Amino acid sequence: MTPVYHFTHKRNLHSIILCEGCLSDRLRLERGISHHNVAYSGLKRRRSELAVDLAPGGRLNEYVPFYFGARSPMLYAYAFGNVTGRREDQDDLVYLVTHAETVRDAGLAFVFTDGHPVREPRKFYNDLVDLSYVDLPLMSEKYWNDTNEDPDRKRRRQAEFLVRHFLPWPLISAVGVRTVRVAHEVDELTTLSNHRPEVLVRPDWYYTTRR
Repeated sequence: MTPVYHFTHKRNLHSIILCEGCLSDRLRLERGISHHNVAYSGLKRRRSELAVDLAPGGRLNEYVPFYFGARSPMLYAYAFGNVTGRREDQDDLVYLVTHAETVRDAGLAFVFTDGHPVREPRKFYNDLVDLSYVDLPLMSEKYWNDTNEDPDRKRRRQAEFLVRHFLPWPLISAVGVRTVRVAHEVDELTTLSNHRPEVLVRPDWYYTTRR
């Protein structure tokens, strides 16, 4: 099984559960659902413009994005203030975990990339037999920075698994958090649903920041 991870602000968890799943940015905006943003606004605009050149097609913002590993470059950018202009508390972020095979077996439309889906070079795939093109060993490594020997590591680490339009809440197998305190908050929130995924306290999925 191939785990994939969507991180979001804990404030968004309530609406995700009430909507019975994760909505793409486009669907969320069409329905007027408020959202605490954890990504670059310019990048979100770019995603609304870029076409997915493989079935089921559409634009990038019509997909719910997941990474193939935790501790992504995007999480680093948010935690260290590159998104909002100030360092953010990673305790406020939660991971929603599912598996690529779970999405396929549920009959949901998806694509995935071998690297950052906006920056070139980029390529889309829609068959899990092509997961070999994703650098899965890199996803479990602590460091992902480019090196002289391998100047493409950061791009590959940002490969995404993209679910078209909507991922139902019952397909989330676990919620990852940084602290026990937030685990209790998440556990309380999940009482709103018949589906209560396992809550995992995984500080190793986050960065160490100094204030």
